[in-house]
Amino acid sequence: MSVQSVDDLCNELTLTLGKCLAEGRTKDALSIIRNNMYVQCLKDKSWDIIPAVSKYLTQETVESAPEVYECCQTLLIEIAEVANPEEALLEILEEAENVENDVKFLALLKPLQNILLKLPKRRGQSLEWCLNTILAHIGSLPLPKNYKLEGEERKLLDSDPCAIRITEIYKGVMPFCKPFVESVSLRKGEIGVHKADRQRNILVSFILQLLNKPLAFLDLVYDNKSKSGIRVVCEELLSYLTLIVGDIMMFLEFAEMREIEVRARKKNTKLPVLDDETEEFSDMYFREDKTPILSIAVLNYLILAEKIQLDSAPCVYSPLYIFQTSLYLIVILMRHSHELLVYKGLCLAQAVIASVPVGSVPYYVLESPVHSEFVELLSKVMIYCEVEELRKSSVYLLHDYLFIFDTKGQYLLMSNLLPVVNHAGIIGYLVMQLKDMIINTLNSQSPSKYFTGKTLFDLIYKYCSLQHGAETDLVENVDQIVSSLNLIRFLALRDSDNNTGLWDYIGVLEKSLLVPLREGITLSRAHYQLKLKDIEEEKKVAAGIGKETVNKSNVTITIGGQQLPNLPHENKVSVIASALNAFDLMESLLIRVNECIESKSAKS
Repeated sequence: MSVQSVDDLCNELTLTLGKCLAEGRTKDALSIIRNNMYVQCLKDKSWDIIPAVSKYLTQETVESAPEVYECCQTLLIEIAEVANPEEALLEILEEAENVENDVKFLALLKPLQNILLKLPKRRGQSLEWCLNTILAHIGSLPLPKNYKLEGEERKLLDSDPCAIRITEIYKGVMPFCKPFVESVSLRKGEIGVHKADRQRNILVSFILQLLNKPLAFLDLVYDNKSKSGIRVVCEELLSYLTLIVGDIMMFLEFAEMREIEVRARKKNTKLPVLDDETEEFSDMYFREDKTPILSIAVLNYLILAEKIQLDSAPCVYSPLYIFQTSLYLIVILMRHSHELLVYKGLCLAQAVIASVPVGSVPYYVLESPVHSEFVELLSKVMIYCEVEELRKSSVYLLHDYLFIFDTKGQYLLMSNLLPVVNHAGIIGYLVMQLKDMIINTLNSQSPSKYFTGKTLFDLIYKYCSLQHGAETDLVENVDQIVSSLNLIRFLALRDSDNNTGLWDYIGVLEKSLLVPLREGITLSRAHYQLKLKDIEEEKKVAAGIGKETVNKSNVTITIGGQQLPNLPHENKVSVIASALNAFDLMESLLIRVNECIESKSAKS
């Protein structure tokens, strides 16, 4: 057959096939494509025929002519069986690059899979092209809104249109991957060792990138009642990963390497340049484009917090190693503003900290700067996060974190946390933790040198002093002051034998806290009482000139260096009343502390 006649025959096939599909004659379309006279056209000219068929793979066709859509799927599968694999592959990949059309994208996966399965000996590069096309499409999907939901409310996220779309795409990709994963599985390898290693690397990188955006921004929790579609996808992805690498916990090592790399770059330490052509297996984990660090963080969240594939992991990793290497990944998650990523970070932190025995973490691990980053991010969640559940979780988590360290580690943390947290509410909470540490020392048969004597006093002095003396803003610092007074009163009552050595420094504490606090309460109470009087005068003046209702008060109130907005009278009166109550509480506690000190002095 001449070249001209083959071209004419192929043109005839393309036109006839297109006409049949346009008119909905699906049986005729299938009959034509199966006609032996067109076999050579399918082999040589698939790049003309595939676009003619795939243009009907649209949502409109699904809704108006579903039989045509199904026919087009069948046609593409049959064309892929006959066509030149390399040419058909490139043409289908070009068609799949239309990222706006999920229907077409999903329909093209099966013929792509069939073509790749026909290329077992030269599949590596082709598989990588296909997987990159899939990742490009998935990466373009819009993320769900950050609804800031908590608890049972998070289940509503599964109804978000963007979440539904993402889930459907992932569910379509899973069957595509399965045969390639099985072919390189450590349990059942079907290809040569060298080719298997290359394809394993490609598939591992692909699966890890699937755990990045957008999947990372979805709710992946299983509540032991029902599994969401995306949760099922995660379980399948991790089962694939286990089949390929065996030890799914191996990625903790690469998280540690990535942290070292980041620290080195910050210090301008020269790092080796990787060559794409000679890249070794471990090298790809240094590349953000191949292995996003967020992906490794989400992976470890799924393993350790959601316990997916945890039973299949080898029991050779110590809780301390898991804790220390996971902390960097926790920081990666908590740096994000999206509450679902913060939630994953907190859950991962809870899981790894819970696995570490209390008091078992040695102090020297605190040399890593990741610890200060973790506490700083945790404090920000405690203060600024809009989701109450996350704020509460972070409070409990800080307590658990502090007490997994040995006594020297606890001392070093308490000594260095003040500039990190820098918030009166959290400082007050830390004073409560300091009290528990002192109790542990008092209850111990061999009291720790870090929570007795001069070292203990140095801690108490840091936490239980008024930064600006009598002029300190007592309203802003009420939590810290109340906790400090409770701590000193507790020690005065509990440690009458001076086992902690506190009584040796009580005079210094009186000068740094008790005396200036007494003066500060007097000054602050007088100040707020004057403000209350000004507001009452303002209301009387307004009533005298015939204004029965005044919406705003011009009396200024400043707390923490910030002037309150021009609020209504009632709101400002409420603020002042709250401040006066705080002064009464502090004064009451101060009196009790002074009574305890006087009682001890009298006995001495």
